[in-house]
Amino acid sequence: MHHHSATEFEDIRSGIHEHFLKVFGIEDTSAIELFVLLQRVAHLARLIDNELGEDIDLSGPRWRLLLRLFIDEQVGNPDGLTPTVLSHSQRVSKNTISALLRGLETQGLIRRTLVPSDLRAFHIQLTQAGRDYLYANAPKRLKAMQRMLSVLEPQEFDQMTAILNKLHHSLLGQIHAPGCADAADVPAPLADKPTPLVEE
Repeated sequence: MHHHSATEFEDIRSGIHEHFLKVFGIEDTSAIELFVLLQRVAHLARLIDNELGEDIDLSGPRWRLLLRLFIDEQVGNPDGLTPTVLSHSQRVSKNTISALLRGLETQGLIRRTLVPSDLRAFHIQLTQAGRDYLYANAPKRLKAMQRMLSVLEPQEFDQMTAILNKLHHSLLGQIHAPGCADAADVPAPLADKPTPLVEE
């Protein structure tokens, strides 16, 4: 798989500016350049997460599903989540989420339980093996994620976090504004205060 270098990305930015100026007469393309950069950073982070050598038993997408179920459980939702909710939260198709869930079920890390009020539906829950797996592997997985961000100085890290939080809240406000058709696709916040992912 080919990944663009930093120089190639600068060429992409220049190309964006040149084409928008030529076709639309738009001089300031800083907004679209920033969104392209954000998408690229998120994409590269997921690629690295998917290829982490420390955790070869579980791919990045399966890991993120387990973590989502665990966090929901920790903040007071022991009943689990539906495949549809998981599909939305992970931004993947229903077919993809079904394949990921089958893999986790085969590994014994999750189970399906019928919804009493609707026997056609079911919830996905962690098994004890799934919880044990997270407790055993979360620390080294999180350390690997910290290494990805180690290039940032503490002050830069805090500044970036504050800026992204500000942007995040602004975008949520725009999505949940009256008349926005995509508001239902945005999962509600899990909790105001995050629960620790590993025991002290």
